[in-house]
Amino acid sequence: MPSSSDKGSDKSKSFKGRESACVPILDSVKSPREKLTILERAIASARNGIVITDPTLDDNPIVFVNQSFLTLTGYGADEVLGRNCRFLQGDDRRQKALDDLRIAIKETRAITCVLKNYRKDGSVFWNELTVSPVHNEKGKLINFIGIQNDITSRVEAETRISEFYSIVSHELRTPLTSIRTSLGLLEEGEGGNLSPEAKSLIEIAFRNTDRLVRLVNDILDFRKIESEKLELRYNRIKARSIVEQVVRELGTTASEKSIRLVVDIKSDVTFQADRDRIIQVLTNLTANAIKFSGEKNAVTIVVDLRRKQYLRFSVSDHGPGIPRSEVGKLFQKFQQVDSSDRRREGGTGLGLAISKSLVEMHGGTIGVDSKLGAGSTFWFEIPINRI
Repeated sequence: MPSSSDKGSDKSKSFKGRESACVPILDSVKSPREKLTILERAIASARNGIVITDPTLDDNPIVFVNQSFLTLTGYGADEVLGRNCRFLQGDDRRQKALDDLRIAIKETRAITCVLKNYRKDGSVFWNELTVSPVHNEKGKLINFIGIQNDITSRVEAETRISEFYSIVSHELRTPLTSIRTSLGLLEEGEGGNLSPEAKSLIEIAFRNTDRLVRLVNDILDFRKIESEKLELRYNRIKARSIVEQVVRELGTTASEKSIRLVVDIKSDVTFQADRDRIIQVLTNLTANAIKFSGEKNAVTIVVDLRRKQYLRFSVSDHGPGIPRSEVGKLFQKFQQVDSSDRRREGGTGLGLAISKSLVEMHGGTIGVDSKLGAGSTFWFEIPINRI
């Protein structure tokens, strides 16, 4: 661990002081020596690496390590005692987590961070380190204790997942976009006149390609959300402009099922949000409503002001409704309502999970009101002003 700014010597590091800082132990254990033995054995046998440093000495040196620490790092006790923990990072000192750790130690507060460390043989291990200050009975800082957790396997797995998503993005989305564009040009007659049968086949290919593009985009979006790499780009937007764009984009889909898109904007206020992401959420809810409504019905989009500070978008359909037992699963990833009608419609089970995450990133909430056999109303509320 980096050095603490506290270099003062503390003569009150008595056994009594150390005992008073201990966690409660059964009253039947009377002897201080017995209590200390229990703690020593617990620390020694812990599966996590444990390191204790002394910030009252120059350079905050290591004064204790358990066997798990030695096994993890490959060092012997005589090679680590008396040294600052920075040797574990080798020359790899430009880690943001190290800066965060130095600040926490300087401010004498607990922290959990992930460091790239090196074993004695030079091999890398990723260390999830939790460091906490230890004070005596007078409140004086006497030690730092660090708990090590080797998360190398997890980090490597996440790296492989990221590489996979990168491949998906490049090897699938790029050619699919090109295919979709080419099909669109053929459908518009750029390649010459087509027979009705050829037009029908191209329309089918275009719809399925479009579906695959949305599938890939959903997977990539969800990965960004899970890895906290998706950032919102706020701007001031009118509620009506959001609804109008969604209606334009889904108008053809709705007309194919003879479904009317009804718009009721009760409050056309200006609000702060990521325009593209709000359109994505409303498009997803509206597309689902069209998908599960019967032909020659209406899907209604309503915009209203709630509690003067929140804007509510709701989408109502005339579909089969959702069983109460299934409602709780709707916004979980890879979950779909288990009914034959909905299964036939397909989907990844990611759309609502993504919508929930995007709404919550805006500081809002999302939900559904549904009655079996009487349709559903999906809604979300977001604050008018950025939180």
